[in-house]
Amino acid sequence: MSFKRIFSIILSVLIVVTAVLPTLAESSAPEVDVATDRPDTLTMSEYKSQLRDEGLPIITTEQFLEITSFFNTIFRILTGQIFFPQENFEVEFDDLVGNACNTIYNDCGLDIVALLSSIPDFTKPAQIAAKVFDINTDTIREEMYDKRDEARANNDETMYYVYYFLGAYLAIIEKCTIYSVPTDDPDVYEVEALIHFKDGTTDSLDTDIYINIVTGECTNNDGSGLAGTGFNYNLQESLVYATLDSWMREFGFCVFYDIAANSFPLLWHYVTRRFTFEYDGLEWMIQIWKGNYLITNGAEVGVYNREPGSLGTFYNCATNDQLMEMSLQVYNGDELLVNQEPQMHWWINGFQMGRRRYSPSKLTMKFSIVMPDEEMLNAFCESMDNHYRHDVSYEVDGLKVNVVW
Repeated sequence: MSFKRIFSIILSVLIVVTAVLPTLAESSAPEVDVATDRPDTLTMSEYKSQLRDEGLPIITTEQFLEITSFFNTIFRILTGQIFFPQENFEVEFDDLVGNACNTIYNDCGLDIVALLSSIPDFTKPAQIAAKVFDINTDTIREEMYDKRDEARANNDETMYYVYYFLGAYLAIIEKCTIYSVPTDDPDVYEVEALIHFKDGTTDSLDTDIYINIVTGECTNNDGSGLAGTGFNYNLQESLVYATLDSWMREFGFCVFYDIAANSFPLLWHYVTRRFTFEYDGLEWMIQIWKGNYLITNGAEVGVYNREPGSLGTFYNCATNDQLMEMSLQVYNGDELLVNQEPQMHWWINGFQMGRRRYSPSKLTMKFSIVMPDEEMLNAFCESMDNHYRHDVSYEVDGLKVNVVW
């Protein structure tokens, strides 16, 4: 690619940013009472202060799609090519799934219906490949589905969906219908997807997503989280939270994870504290976090340990025998954002989806943790007392420690 072409693409990105950001700022700018003698504009210092107090507006789906559309236009003008295909998949929803998506949109501006409906139709390359390489789409779909079933038998949910997608994609998708199916529990419905192919055949996709219409819980069937993500969602509370057996449990925790996350401050903006101590022949760490995670505000408490004398910062997640009863609340001022009732866990957390991201310094995190005995209780409290920041307070009630940060 020539230097001019590279420069033109970079220039297009700058044009997009300079053209779109003022629009977003204008749409989310705080209102000012112009009936007084006060000017109808805010100084930069006042605006920053108001954003700290009221939170940073989160980009909506409409704004995101506007940006991608504008970028596509500039890219096409400068290169003669389109970045995203103009044609989209046809997606249909039944009332229950559509209402669930509308609830999420009303809470935080995340329009799942619009996002799924705007997925570019990438089936044309598949059609060309099938024609050029004389691919029998029925045969390759069967082969991919055999691999899909083998992956599920091996409890590999990630590869299950990869093979499923490849088989369906190469068979040329025409449209997708997402609908709900009753289960044995009258309050719970399973979400399924019916894929319509160009050849007139259909295939039902088991999403392993279950919606409880009474509690608002959106879960899966084996405790691994929605679509194997490790997280569930509560529609009534707009709350994302990790399951007990989320896949992250296999990877423990180390300082590098926090460093990596903080390398993307527009996506993650949180603060953390680590309390380390020795107990029962192991080195323990109880780590806490609070702040912004993508389009959510929330907090976490994790329990970890490792063998004495271990090098580096890596810790293993607590085992089932080491689970502790914990609860968690997160406040923005007097507003309760997250409320996780007492439960046995190794990593209790909650992330509320909303329309604004609050500064971690504006969030108050309260949690409780019940220790197995006084030895561990004293070791944990001593670690908090000796932490160099001294910004965490606590009270002891028997073996329970109530912490405020």
